[in-house]
Amino acid sequence: MKKQIFGLITGVLLMLSLFGCGKTRYNIDFDGYGFKSEKTSYAEGEDVTVTYDMIATDTDYSFYTDSDDVKLKQEFDNNHGYVFSFKMPAHDVKLSVKSRNSMEMDPGVIEPADQVPSSPEECITNENLVFDYYEAVVATVDGDGYDEYCLYKYTDNRLVLASYSKWEDKEEKMNFCIVPSSVLNDCMDLVKKYKMITWKDGRGLNGKRYVVKFMNEGELKRVTSDDMPEDSREAFDSIGRVLSEAWSANYSSLDTETWFCQNCGTKNNRKYCSECGLEKSE
Repeated sequence: MKKQIFGLITGVLLMLSLFGCGKTRYNIDFDGYGFKSEKTSYAEGEDVTVTYDMIATDTDYSFYTDSDDVKLKQEFDNNHGYVFSFKMPAHDVKLSVKSRNSMEMDPGVIEPADQVPSSPEECITNENLVFDYYEAVVATVDGDGYDEYCLYKYTDNRLVLASYSKWEDKEEKMNFCIVPSSVLNDCMDLVKKYKMITWKDGRGLNGKRYVVKFMNEGELKRVTSDDMPEDSREAFDSIGRVLSEAWSANYSSLDTETWFCQNCGTKNNRKYCSECGLEKSE
């Protein structure tokens, strides 16, 4: 009888070992509501899948763990919301979430480039770039080329809008003007409307290429037409219209009427002073 009991216990322990049930298990904890996982504890090396479906409108989310050795893979699923996967390490893991009202601009996005910028042109640097729209025609009979609009930090309520253009074998042309900070807000509203932050593995376009860069959590996020979902070209077209209209409203290289800036005395033929950015008074 004792031999039978011993054999039974040995068999159970063997089965537990084979199926991983005897391994040490580690907990997965959640800092915040909305997380879901099939189990609350996993053995080392097990695949862990967690979903997060408490997604509010006009809200940006950032997710992170308390462990540097966790390689957190993040995806988005229309049926489940955010989906995270990783291999369970040999210790407990806490997954946390932070949220922010996306209708509010990221801190520092439209902070002035300097306290007293010497000129708008000096603000045109990669460090001051806050939005970039690029549209190219490629591999066509009529000739290749591109147009690009870039927004740069300038003062607390104004931005520098630079226009770059290069077609066929001609040299690149660059001009700039001063625009109100609301232009950036309008562009970001479209980024949020079309959920461009979630785009991934799209189909691309024939003969056209689009690239948009925008600030997300203090860094420039890059999205291209290769990432866009089907029938989403309107997102790029809408952003392009906002910037081209802002350019038309604020840049006038053909004006013959000149004026002298009351602030710095510079002679101008544009709506805003090319030296200090002061708007022309009516």
